[in-house]
This record gives sequence, C-alpha cells and structure tokens, in this order.
Amino acid sequence: MREISTVGVIGLGTMGAGIVEVFARGGLQVVGVETTQELADRGRAILQASTDRAVKKGRLDEAGQAEILGRVTITTRMADLADADLVVEAVPEILDLKHRVFGQLDDIVGEDAVLASNTSSLSITSIAAGTRHPARVVGMHFFNPAPVLKLVEIITTLRTDEDVTAAVVALAGRIGKKPVVVGDRAGFVANYLLFGYFVSALKMLEQGHVSREDLDTAMRVGAGLPMGPCTLMDLVGLDVCHHIGEVIYAHSRSPMHAPSTLLERMVTAGLLGRKSGRGFYTYAAPGSGQVVEDEQTPSAAAATDLSAVGVVGTGELADELVSRLQDGGYAVTRVEDPADRAELARLADVGLVVEAQAPAPPPGEEELADAQAWVEATGEDLWEALGEVVGPGTVLTTVNPEAAVAVGALSGRPEKVAVLQVHAPTGNGQVVEIGRSSATDDATVALLREVVTRIGAEPVVCRDRSGMVVDALLVPHLNDAVRMLDEGYAGVADIDTALQHGLGYPTGPFAMIDQIGADEVLAVCEELSAGGTGLPADALRPSPLLLEHVLLDRPFTS
Repeated sequence: MREISTVGVIGLGTMGAGIVEVFARGGLQVVGVETTQELADRGRAILQASTDRAVKKGRLDEAGQAEILGRVTITTRMADLADADLVVEAVPEILDLKHRVFGQLDDIVGEDAVLASNTSSLSITSIAAGTRHPARVVGMHFFNPAPVLKLVEIITTLRTDEDVTAAVVALAGRIGKKPVVVGDRAGFVANYLLFGYFVSALKMLEQGHVSREDLDTAMRVGAGLPMGPCTLMDLVGLDVCHHIGEVIYAHSRSPMHAPSTLLERMVTAGLLGRKSGRGFYTYAAPGSGQVVEDEQTPSAAAATDLSAVGVVGTGELADELVSRLQDGGYAVTRVEDPADRAELARLADVGLVVEAQAPAPPPGEEELADAQAWVEATGEDLWEALGEVVGPGTVLTTVNPEAAVAVGALSGRPEKVAVLQVHAPTGNGQVVEIGRSSATDDATVALLREVVTRIGAEPVVCRDRSGMVVDALLVPHLNDAVRMLDEGYAGVADIDTALQHGLGYPTGPFAMIDQIGADEVLAVCEELSAGGTGLPADALRPSPLLLEHVLLDRPFTS
C-alpha cells in the first residue's frame, strides 16, 4: 500500500485551513498553498485561531499546539508541493479552476502522488479529466468544521486505482476520521440526502406553512437533529446551498431537488447567511453566529388568563395530558365518556378543551381513511354539544391531525379550533405541533403556545396539513435514504455513518427507522402521498424496499 506522510492542501479558506489542521493533528507534514501572500496569511490566521480555541477550551495544551503548527508550511509556490504524497485541492467550486490546478500538479508532483478534490458537489470524473493520470484521482470530501466532524466521503471514479482508494481510506482512519467509500454521484451521500430535505423545508417556508423559528424548532427538537434547516443553511452559506442544489438537480432532474426560487432570490439580494450578516436570520455582524432581532422576529405574546382546562378521552395520552396540565398549574376537568352529555356539561367554565379520545373505527372499516371519518367515529354531536356547552371564547382542540376544519365547522367556532400533535421526546426536548386552519385566530394560537410551554414542551405552529412539519420533513428524508439503498449506491452502514458523522445526526437514518418502526414510516409516507401537502410527490412516494421490510418484518440494522 502507498505510504502517505506528506500532504499538500491547495486553497486555505475556512475549509482548506481546517483540512490542514486535521492532517497536522494526525502527525503528517503539511504544505498549504495559496495564490497570494495576503490569502496565505489569512489561512495561517484561521489555523492559529482554531488551535487557540482548542487550547482555551482545554482540548489541546500549548506544547501540542506548537507541534501541530510546527508541522505546517504555508507558501504561495505550487512547486513546494513536489514531495507531497497526497495533494487535496480546496479551491472554489469552479470546474475550470480545478482543471487548471490538477493540470499544474501533473508537472510538479511525482507519478505516485495521489490527487484528491474536496468538492462537495462536482463530478470527480469530470475533475479527473484535468490531469494526465485520472487513475490517481479521488474525492476526499471533508465536512465543515473539518477538525470537528468525523466523516470523510471517499469518492471513486470508474478509473480510480484500487490501491489509491485503499491508501486514502487508511489515511482517513489514521487521522481519526470515519471514511465512507462511494461512487461518483452528485451530492455523494450526505449532501444528496440533505438537499432533498432542504428543498421541502424551503417549500414550506415559501408557502407560508410555518415560520423560520418554528421550522427550526420542529426539526431540532421534534426530530432531534443538531439544528434546524434555516440555521444550517445560514451556517453553510445560502450561495453554497444554491450552487450545490443546482448541481444535484442537474444530475437527478427530480422535482424533489428542484432549485428553490426563494433561495435564488435571497442569494441574488446578497442575503447569504452568517457570512453576509443576514440570511434567514439576521446576525450581529458578518461572520457572527449571534442572532439578533429583525422585522420577522415574533414579538413576545402577552400572558393569557387561562386557568381551567378540560380533557376529553381515555388512554395513555389523555392520562399524560391531565398530569402535565395539572403540573403546569391548570385546574383540569376530565371527561372520560364523550357520549355522556351530563359529563360534558362540567366543561362549561373551562377556557380550553383538549379532545384526546382514541376513537374506534367506523363500522366495517379497519382504518380511519381521513379526518371526516374520524369525526364520524368519534361522534359529530360531540363537537356540536361542546360548541353549545362551553363559553364563546373557549378553545377546542383535538389530537387528531387534519381535523381542524371539520371540528371548527361542527362546533360553530372555527376561529377557536386547532389541532395538537404531541411528539415523542428526543434528546433535544419535546415538540407539540399546533395545527391551525385558515380560520383559526391569533388569540387561539397564542393561548395554545402558552399552554404547550407550561406543560414543558416547545410549541410549533403550522397549517393543519398532512404530517404537519416534523413528520412531513423527517419521514420523506428517511424514505430517501431507503431509496438510495435500494438503488445500490451505498449500504446501510455507510449511509448511517455519513449522516451521523457528517451532519451530526444523533443516529443514522436506518437506525431512526428501526427506532420509529418501518411500518410507521411507511404509514406516514402513504398518508403524506394522499394528503396534498404541496411537497414534491417524488419525495413522498414510499420506496419499494421500505414496503418489503415492513412485509417481511425485517429491521434495517442489526
């Protein structure tokens, strides 16, 4: 196997300087190259600042920092790469520029030297066309911040030598990374899956389905991801996201990857995220991660005078809601039999009624086909009776998704009706989604936000549509991973590794599916496909492999 002891890195921006640090921490001699002395000094400053932070946080002592910096040479001369065993280019995502770099390297490095690209989106096969020796070219895609995230995607072409791949994989392991070997496909593994998810999230924003804050809360807390899509896109850079998205769409031509007009407008307007000081959020200064208030920041809602809540229904969810509402300081009236009109009369003085009844299916049907069937199974007269019994300002809610319009119509108070979707807790907390219809008024939403907060959960307000936000984004994202597996592009372990160690997910998508239950994931996919969410049909259509695993009752992971 090839021995790699000296590495060159071309391009010392944030990513390139991070790659230099990774190799130097791994004990290799590193030569970093920039085009001008000014850019070289900037790259050295990035490296110094990163290692200074590590010392300040106690992750590195001063002697260790000196060793790392002592292994690095910063230069503006490409000729200084002559002795490198591996050269990684981290220049801008412009194919002609990468061709020029690789063409120059042909006349500088030895014939046994490996050439690697850190591209996040461009074809490695196309990049390799810029060298006389395409067999020694691989993709070596690090994730930002390179010193922190463990994933390195190793991308091979049809001409890449096996010993080149083996040497790069071994090197990635030596420097403490998690290598995943994949073929040459736009977006590779992590970005291909991530950008389908981004497109759906952007559609929700553009359609006014949910606010930026609630969208981020839904996915960070409700799905347990490290950050929401708006925060993540601002961190990556909206221009970078737009470029990568266009490359992936050019490859797939799938509506689930179609470039977002919202994103295009923001990039054109110079709203690039943290780097410009403004993207989906506004930041204290360009380059800052501190979010500051702007015209879209929601104002603090005034406290309501709600003190008494009614809960209708039996079962675990009803029991849990009663207990948590009482812990939140509310006086709770419980009605277990919604058919008992005398019992319902006890709710006359409450300000909020939560219906948490688990209904039986209508006669002759095994499943509830839609919200109207559920209303019929529960009893239409329940909502008519509640509309008559409680005061005119009392809010009526149900835990059945997509029922807000039906309940609003039956109760005669559509402006005071919403849906509550209670999600299981994740490592980041718990979300309760508040689904509103077009008639639900702001006072109702404010009251429900307060209630959700007081029971120890985080509220997410959205339109009452199939899947709300959490399921509508997470489940198609998981289904897309199954589709990638079904296409033979990458295996279960590699896909899970890519998203866990490249994107910081708490577990990989297949581990998530096994946790949730493949049958539940399939059921949500089918519900979303039939529910008119406004999201791309390709993203919602269940993978045949998912159906196979449900029918065979087989887990994806072992």
